[in-house]
Amino acid sequence: MTSAADSAHLQLTPTQQAVELARPWVLAALYAGAAIAGWWWLALPLAVVVCLAAFVQMHDAMHNALRLPKAGNKLVLTLSGLLILKSGHGLQVTHLRHHGRCLTDDDPEGAPATWQFSRVLWQGPYHILMLRRESLRIAPKTRRIQFIETGLTLLLLACFIGLYLLTGSLAGLVYWGVAFFMSATMPIWASYIPHHLAPENPAAHAAAAVAQFWTPVVSSFAFHHVHHHFPRVPTALLPQAAKLPGAREAGHPH
Repeated sequence: MTSAADSAHLQLTPTQQAVELARPWVLAALYAGAAIAGWWWLALPLAVVVCLAAFVQMHDAMHNALRLPKAGNKLVLTLSGLLILKSGHGLQVTHLRHHGRCLTDDDPEGAPATWQFSRVLWQGPYHILMLRRESLRIAPKTRRIQFIETGLTLLLLACFIGLYLLTGSLAGLVYWGVAFFMSATMPIWASYIPHHLAPENPAAHAAAAVAQFWTPVVSSFAFHHVHHHFPRVPTALLPQAAKLPGAREAGHPH
């Protein structure tokens, strides 16, 4: 097996780190501008992209792949989770469990990857609630931060409602609706597909080619198996990690 030391040099430059940290927030500002202007043809896809960018940032923070100080990483984990209306620390608990006990009976995050696709469709929307319960069970010492983050998401929703009642603007509520949809479908695009899309699949090859052009969201799908091999490598650098000795032979961790 390839040593983790082989990937130690794959770190973001200061400029790349700044890009990774700023990306979801710049996109969120663009969404807000488009929504306020009433350009919903642009605002809706931007909202989806914001959620995906926040997911990638949160995921890198889960593994401390951004190489930030501990306090800074925890803050990024909280704020990026807030962008998708989730507890970043809660999702971190179940995600690290996924890496440690991948697709076993004690891997609640990976469970949808073992289901029939029809079950993912109807049970998937409830899966995120189950993950919250499991994160509290697995890591009870994180309950305080999980509850704080949950309170912040509720406060944000209240602000969205208040924005609508005071100004008539749907910008906040529409974003919440998009984030809710992305959450409900997360078992499909974040669990089932990545674990069923073999590296040799033509779609994976196409995604890998596109990922060379600095698109971390695509990298997270194209190189999911590589991520399991090198979890500390930032998502944006997974194309480079895929070229390391042994990475090509790394299959999905079924």
